[in-house]
Amino acid sequence: MIFQDKHLEKALNDLETAYEGLPGEDYEYEDLTISLQIVERALAEALRTKPDLLILVDPTDIESEDDRIKAHLGRLLFVRAILLYDLRHYEFAARSARLACQAFRDTLAFEFDDEDRYVANHLHKLMMSDVASVAFRDDEIADSYEKLFDYYVQLQLLDRAEDMLFHALDLAGDPIHLLEKGIEFYDHLREQSRRFLQKRGLPLREVNESRRELEERFQAARIR
Repeated sequence: MIFQDKHLEKALNDLETAYEGLPGEDYEYEDLTISLQIVERALAEALRTKPDLLILVDPTDIESEDDRIKAHLGRLLFVRAILLYDLRHYEFAARSARLACQAFRDTLAFEFDDEDRYVANHLHKLMMSDVASVAFRDDEIADSYEKLFDYYVQLQLLDRAEDMLFHALDLAGDPIHLLEKGIEFYDHLREQSRRFLQKRGLPLREVNESRRELEERFQAARIR
Protein backbone atom coordinates (compact mmCIF):
# COMPACT_ATOMS: atom_id res chain seq x y z
CA MET A 1 0.00 0.00 0.00
CA ILE A 2 1.30 3.45 -0.91
CA PHE A 3 0.04 6.58 0.78
CA GLN A 4 1.63 9.62 -0.81
CA ASP A 5 1.38 13.11 0.66
CA LYS A 6 -0.83 14.32 -2.20
CA HIS A 7 -3.29 11.52 -1.45
CA LEU A 8 -3.25 12.39 2.23
CA GLU A 9 -3.91 16.06 1.55
CA LYS A 10 -6.82 15.29 -0.75
CA ALA A 11 -8.19 12.74 1.68
CA LEU A 12 -8.19 15.30 4.48
CA ASN A 13 -9.85 17.95 2.31
CA ASP A 14 -12.56 15.51 1.30
CA LEU A 15 -12.88 14.34 4.88
CA GLU A 16 -13.51 17.91 6.03
CA THR A 17 -16.31 18.18 3.48
CA ALA A 18 -17.79 14.92 4.71
CA TYR A 19 -17.57 15.98 8.37
CA GLU A 20 -19.53 19.13 7.55
CA GLY A 21 -22.27 16.92 6.20
CA LEU A 22 -22.54 14.30 8.86
CA PRO A 23 -26.08 12.98 9.29
CA GLY A 24 -28.68 14.87 11.28
CA GLU A 25 -32.41 14.54 11.72
CA ASP A 26 -33.30 16.17 8.38
CA TYR A 27 -30.43 14.72 6.42
CA GLU A 28 -31.63 13.32 3.09
CA TYR A 29 -30.75 9.89 1.75
CA GLU A 30 -29.15 11.46 -1.33
CA ASP A 31 -26.92 13.63 0.88
CA LEU A 32 -25.76 10.58 2.82
CA THR A 33 -24.92 8.79 -0.40
CA ILE A 34 -22.99 11.76 -1.77
CA SER A 35 -21.00 12.12 1.46
CA LEU A 36 -20.22 8.39 1.39
CA GLN A 37 -18.99 8.68 -2.18
CA ILE A 38 -16.71 11.57 -1.21
CA VAL A 39 -15.18 9.60 1.67
CA GLU A 40 -14.84 6.37 -0.29
CA ARG A 41 -13.12 8.13 -3.19
CA ALA A 42 -10.64 9.72 -0.77
CA LEU A 43 -10.08 6.44 1.06
CA ALA A 44 -9.65 4.45 -2.16
CA GLU A 45 -7.14 6.97 -3.51
CA ALA A 46 -5.20 6.84 -0.26
CA LEU A 47 -5.10 3.05 -0.43
CA ARG A 48 -4.31 3.01 -4.15
CA THR A 49 -7.40 0.98 -4.97
CA LYS A 50 -10.92 1.48 -6.32
CA PRO A 51 -13.93 2.43 -4.20
CA ASP A 52 -15.74 -0.80 -5.05
CA LEU A 53 -12.72 -2.79 -3.81
CA LEU A 54 -12.66 -1.22 -0.35
CA ILE A 55 -14.53 -4.27 0.91
CA LEU A 56 -11.27 -6.21 0.43
CA VAL A 57 -9.25 -3.98 2.78
CA ASP A 58 -8.24 -5.99 5.84
CA PRO A 59 -6.31 -5.30 9.06
CA THR A 60 -2.97 -6.25 7.53
CA ASP A 61 -3.34 -3.41 5.02
CA ILE A 62 -3.38 -0.97 7.92
CA GLU A 63 -1.11 -2.45 10.56
CA SER A 64 1.96 -2.31 8.32
CA GLU A 65 1.73 1.50 7.95
CA ASP A 66 3.35 4.09 10.19
CA ASP A 67 1.36 5.94 12.85
CA ARG A 68 0.75 9.05 10.76
CA ILE A 69 -0.85 7.10 7.94
CA LYS A 70 -2.73 4.75 10.25
CA ALA A 71 -4.28 7.62 12.20
CA HIS A 72 -5.52 9.37 9.07
CA LEU A 73 -6.86 6.13 7.63
CA GLY A 74 -8.67 5.53 10.92
CA ARG A 75 -10.43 8.86 10.69
CA LEU A 76 -11.55 8.20 7.13
CA LEU A 77 -12.75 4.72 8.05
CA PHE A 78 -14.68 6.08 11.04
CA VAL A 79 -16.57 8.62 8.93
CA ARG A 80 -17.26 5.91 6.36
CA ALA A 81 -18.64 3.65 9.13
CA ILE A 82 -21.00 6.38 10.36
CA LEU A 83 -22.34 7.04 6.88
CA LEU A 84 -22.78 3.34 6.10
CA TYR A 85 -24.62 2.88 9.38
CA ASP A 86 -27.03 5.72 8.64
CA LEU A 87 -27.62 4.21 5.22
CA ARG A 88 -28.45 0.95 7.06
CA HIS A 89 -25.56 -1.00 5.56
CA TYR A 90 -24.82 -2.40 8.99
CA GLU A 91 -22.43 -5.21 8.05
CA PHE A 92 -20.20 -2.90 6.01
CA ALA A 93 -20.46 -0.20 8.68
CA ALA A 94 -19.30 -2.66 11.33
CA ARG A 95 -16.33 -3.76 9.23
CA SER A 96 -15.24 -0.17 8.62
CA ALA A 97 -15.64 0.66 12.32
CA ARG A 98 -13.49 -2.28 13.35
CA LEU A 99 -10.73 -1.19 10.98
CA ALA A 100 -10.97 2.37 12.32
CA CYS A 101 -10.77 1.06 15.89
CA GLN A 102 -7.62 -0.90 15.10
CA ALA A 103 -6.02 2.18 13.54
CA PHE A 104 -6.92 4.40 16.50
CA ARG A 105 -5.83 1.89 19.15
CA ASP A 106 -2.47 1.52 17.43
CA THR A 107 -1.87 5.29 17.26
CA LEU A 108 -3.22 6.82 20.48
CA ALA A 109 -0.14 9.00 20.92
CA PHE A 110 -0.41 10.55 17.44
CA GLU A 111 -1.75 14.11 17.08
CA PHE A 112 -3.42 15.49 13.97
CA ASP A 113 -2.60 19.00 12.76
CA ASP A 114 -6.16 20.30 12.89
CA GLU A 115 -8.40 21.38 15.76
CA ASP A 116 -9.72 17.93 16.70
CA ARG A 117 -6.21 16.58 16.90
CA TYR A 118 -6.18 13.79 19.47
CA VAL A 119 -6.57 10.24 18.20
CA ALA A 120 -7.82 9.23 21.66
CA ASN A 121 -10.80 11.57 21.19
CA HIS A 122 -11.69 9.83 17.94
CA LEU A 123 -11.49 6.39 19.56
CA HIS A 124 -13.76 7.61 22.35
CA LYS A 125 -16.25 9.02 19.83
CA LEU A 126 -16.22 5.72 17.96
CA MET A 127 -16.98 3.76 21.13
CA MET A 128 -19.90 6.10 21.92
CA SER A 129 -21.31 6.17 18.39
CA ASP A 130 -24.36 4.24 17.18
CA VAL A 131 -22.19 2.19 14.84
CA ALA A 132 -20.39 0.72 17.87
CA SER A 133 -23.56 -1.22 18.69
CA VAL A 134 -23.24 -3.28 15.50
CA ALA A 135 -19.44 -3.40 15.33
CA PHE A 136 -18.35 -4.40 18.85
CA ARG A 137 -19.40 -6.52 21.78
CA ASP A 138 -19.68 -4.81 25.16
CA ASP A 139 -16.44 -6.41 26.33
CA GLU A 140 -14.64 -5.11 23.23
CA ILE A 141 -15.86 -1.58 23.88
CA ALA A 142 -14.82 -1.96 27.52
CA ASP A 143 -11.36 -3.05 26.39
CA SER A 144 -10.99 0.14 24.33
CA TYR A 145 -12.11 2.21 27.31
CA GLU A 146 -9.49 0.45 29.44
CA LYS A 147 -6.84 1.29 26.85
CA LEU A 148 -7.99 4.92 26.94
CA PHE A 149 -7.86 4.85 30.74
CA ASP A 150 -4.23 3.68 30.66
CA TYR A 151 -3.38 6.34 28.08
CA TYR A 152 -4.95 9.20 30.03
CA VAL A 153 -3.28 8.05 33.26
CA GLN A 154 0.04 8.20 31.45
CA LEU A 155 -0.73 11.79 30.39
CA GLN A 156 -2.03 12.64 33.88
CA LEU A 157 -5.40 13.64 32.42
CA LEU A 158 -6.97 12.23 35.53
CA ASP A 159 -10.58 13.32 35.10
CA ARG A 160 -10.68 11.76 31.63
CA ALA A 161 -9.00 8.64 32.97
CA GLU A 162 -11.68 8.30 35.63
CA ASP A 163 -14.45 8.60 33.04
CA MET A 164 -12.87 5.86 30.92
CA LEU A 165 -12.41 3.62 33.95
CA PHE A 166 -16.08 3.73 34.93
CA HIS A 167 -17.24 3.29 31.32
CA ALA A 168 -15.11 0.15 31.14
CA LEU A 169 -16.29 -1.19 34.48
CA ASP A 170 -19.96 -0.66 33.69
CA LEU A 171 -19.72 -2.36 30.30
CA ALA A 172 -17.52 -5.25 31.40
CA GLY A 173 -19.51 -6.00 34.56
CA ASP A 174 -16.84 -5.16 37.14
CA PRO A 175 -14.03 -7.59 36.25
CA ILE A 176 -11.68 -8.12 39.18
CA HIS A 177 -8.53 -7.08 37.31
CA LEU A 178 -10.03 -3.74 36.33
CA LEU A 179 -11.40 -3.06 39.81
CA GLU A 180 -7.92 -3.74 41.20
CA LYS A 181 -6.41 -1.41 38.62
CA GLY A 182 -8.92 1.29 39.57
CA ILE A 183 -8.26 0.92 43.29
CA GLU A 184 -4.53 1.16 42.66
CA PHE A 185 -5.19 4.31 40.58
CA TYR A 186 -7.06 5.99 43.43
CA ASP A 187 -4.57 4.84 46.07
CA HIS A 188 -1.83 6.53 44.06
CA LEU A 189 -3.90 9.71 43.76
CA ARG A 190 -4.48 9.81 47.52
CA GLU A 191 -0.73 10.15 47.95
CA GLN A 192 -0.68 13.33 45.86
CA SER A 193 -1.18 16.88 47.12
CA ARG A 194 -4.59 18.52 47.07
CA ARG A 195 -3.22 21.14 44.69
CA PHE A 196 -2.01 18.46 42.27
CA LEU A 197 -5.42 16.81 42.24
CA GLN A 198 -7.37 20.07 41.97
CA LYS A 199 -5.31 21.16 38.95
CA ARG A 200 -6.19 17.91 37.21
CA GLY A 201 -9.92 18.06 37.85
CA LEU A 202 -10.12 15.44 40.60
CA PRO A 203 -10.48 16.93 44.10
CA LEU A 204 -9.47 14.69 47.00
CA ARG A 205 -13.10 14.36 48.13
CA GLU A 206 -14.04 12.83 44.75
CA VAL A 207 -11.00 10.58 44.82
CA ASN A 208 -12.01 9.22 48.23
CA GLU A 209 -15.63 8.73 47.17
CA SER A 210 -14.65 6.88 44.01
CA ARG A 211 -12.16 4.76 45.94
CA ARG A 212 -14.90 3.71 48.38
CA GLU A 213 -17.27 2.87 45.52
CA LEU A 214 -14.67 0.68 43.84
CA GLU A 215 -13.91 -1.10 47.10
CA GLU A 216 -17.63 -1.90 47.50
CA ARG A 217 -17.85 -3.12 43.91
CA PHE A 218 -14.70 -5.19 44.43
CA GLN A 219 -16.13 -6.93 47.49
CA ALA A 220 -19.38 -7.61 45.64
CA ALA A 221 -17.52 -8.99 42.62
CA ARG A 222 -15.49 -11.37 44.81
CA ILE A 223 -18.61 -13.13 46.14
CA ARG A 224 -20.49 -13.39 42.83
